[in-house]
Amino acid sequence: MIVLQGLSFWFLYWLWKKLRTPKAPRAGAAPLAIKGGAVPVVATFTGLRGLPWVALATNSLNPVLRIESEQLVYRVLRQRERPFADIRQVDVREAYGTFNLIFEFHDARRTFVANVGTAARGAQALAQLPPGVPLSARAQAAAADGH
Repeated sequence: MIVLQGLSFWFLYWLWKKLRTPKAPRAGAAPLAIKGGAVPVVATFTGLRGLPWVALATNSLNPVLRIESEQLVYRVLRQRERPFADIRQVDVREAYGTFNLIFEFHDARRTFVANVGTAARGAQALAQLPPGVPLSARAQAAAADGH
């Protein structure tokens, strides 16, 4: 019984150490040029305004974020198009291994969140937005750091 407890504690320690060590970036994790407005994303989420880390829906199989001349095209569960005038604010959140662009809309309590993976990709995506789209202070700082 004591041996089993010792093995359990060793496994938990090993798992804790493994999760704490940063992973080497994949070959595809380098900043990619945004071509045709298509932003390479890792996953997309639908969230609630004011709760940026809570997701109501997620898509990591076929996420879409495309910045076109007049509108934002995105897909979480289904593909949607929103004109830039509908965007209330764009915010960013960064955590271990993620860089999220959070789009809040005037007429909805739900947000669209795109995990672009790195701050460099996030800065590229923010640079593609037209000047009339309001950016939060964090988003302005992220865009300035990327240039």
